[in-house]
Parts: sequence; structure tokens; C-alpha cells
Amino acid sequence: MELPIPSYVGQSAPTGNVGDMENSGFEFELGWKNKVGDFNYSISANASYLKNKLIKLGNASGEAIYQSNSTAGVGSFVKGKNGDVFPYFYGFHTDGIIQNQAEADAYNSQYGQAAQPGDVRFRDIAGAVDEKGNAIGDGKITDDDRTKIGKGMPDWTYGFTLAADWKGFDINLFFQGTIGNDIFDFAQRTDIPKNNRPSWILGRWIGEGTSNKIPRVTAANPNGNWRSSDLYIKDGSYLRLKTAQFGYTLPSRITKKASIQMLRLYVSAENLLTFTGYDGFDPEVAASNYTNIGVDRGIYPQARTISLGANITF
Repeated sequence: MELPIPSYVGQSAPTGNVGDMENSGFEFELGWKNKVGDFNYSISANASYLKNKLIKLGNASGEAIYQSNSTAGVGSFVKGKNGDVFPYFYGFHTDGIIQNQAEADAYNSQYGQAAQPGDVRFRDIAGAVDEKGNAIGDGKITDDDRTKIGKGMPDWTYGFTLAADWKGFDINLFFQGTIGNDIFDFAQRTDIPKNNRPSWILGRWIGEGTSNKIPRVTAANPNGNWRSSDLYIKDGSYLRLKTAQFGYTLPSRITKKASIQMLRLYVSAENLLTFTGYDGFDPEVAASNYTNIGVDRGIYPQARTISLGANITF
């Protein structure tokens, strides 16, 4: 008689690159250089556009969850699915804040929830659709109502450099940025009500009409206000002055007296200015792997540094 092989014998299947993905887009670069008398200047710019789609994930269902955190009450929030951008942020769509007890009673009666005034109104999108194809739901708020709520991959990545010099003075500025990407702001522990919060929490609901975006702060949280939803999604587009340098080269008639061929003094800066609508620490979010793109876990932001220096040639 043959016995089945126990599940604890051997190794699990190795991780394999078995999927298909389609990346399409274009990139371009432009440059200009000119001289007007003693003034020299140059401008160069580059930009790339990327459209990404998962063709075949490589498993039977054609979808997979990549980021999930039940401890903080967030649940699943990054997903891959055949036919869509890979990966994308995953959660509920919201429809404002319940303002009073009458609204709470109506919401709870319709969807079988336990919401109170100040709680989030989640949208019911799973199930039936109307004659125009708009979701009208199935009368319940369940995990089936989770869907794509954003993406961390930018549509556009770009940069440009400005350089000029005039009678010994020189300047070089390098800007870079992104357009069309979202950030999943996972920098706060929503399961700890007494935790230190960003300043935007001051705009939370504290009574009827005070907020229709940020829910009340509560330790009980019977409605699961901070489960994964579009409340976490922020615009991640930005423009940053990545490096800047201003210098002055002393005339040779002065430096030769000290047996110096060339002496240039300069001041330089990194991450000097950032233009963004993101209210977190840093819109340039680092990713440890592909499925973490655009997830802000509250890592230390890139430092702004200013340096003084000199280039000396004897």
C-alpha cells in the first residue's frame, strides 16, 4: 500500500518569474547651449512616460495580495491583477463622513453596519449596476467592495538642468520630479489613538459640519474607519531642486601670486526646495521592492544639506 507523502517533507516551490507584463511609453531629451558676450548658458531636459499593465500573473486566479497589515487595522492595500497596472493600491472608496445620528441610523439600517456620527461612510460598489453601468451595490459593505484606489508608479518622470557662467561666476541647478503617481500614506499607526499624529488630524470631525473628510478619533472604532481606503491616498507628484551649486573662480592674475593655477570657491546644496501637495515627510518615497512603490511607511526623509568648498589646482 502506498502512503501519501507528508506535507512537511521537502521544500516548498521556489519563487519563479513566471508572469507576463507589458510596459510601453516613450522618452525624450532636449538641450540648448548659447553664448551672449561673456555670458554662457545651457539648458537640458529629459522626460519619460510609462504605461504599465500586468498581462499574466502566473497563478490560477490571476491576482495576488502583496501588502497587508491587520495589526494596524488596515488590511490588504497592495494588489496585482491581470489586465491592470501592476501593482495598485487596493481598498474601499469613501463617501464622506456621517454627520449626525439620523445619517448613522440610515447608513446602519441600509448596510448592516455599526457606524456613529463622525465615522466614515464607505461605498457599496460590489454587485448590481444601473443601466449606465454605474455600481449600485448589493446592500452590504464587505471586502468585496474593495477595488483599485490608486497607483504608486508615476506616469511621468522628468528632470532638467540649468547652467550658466559669467566672468568667473557660475551656477548649476538640477531639478527632478514625477507626475501622475499616488502615495499610500501608511506613516501613522491608526490602531493607537493616543499616538503622535500629523497636523492634518486637527481637521478631524468633532461635531456636525466640522469635517467631511477626516473621521473622528476614537479608541473603539466600531466602523473600522482606518481600514484600507482612499483616505490613505495622496497625490505624490512633486518637483524638487535636487542639487544646486554657485561658485566663483578667482582671476588668474591673483592666484598666480600664490603659485596657484586655479582657485574656485563654491556653495552647494542638496534637496534645497521641494514643490508638492503631499503633506507627509517626503514625496520621494523609497521602495524596498517593486510591490512597495509609493507606500510611505514614515521613513526618515532625505536631508537638506548645504556645503562650502574650494577647488584648488596648483
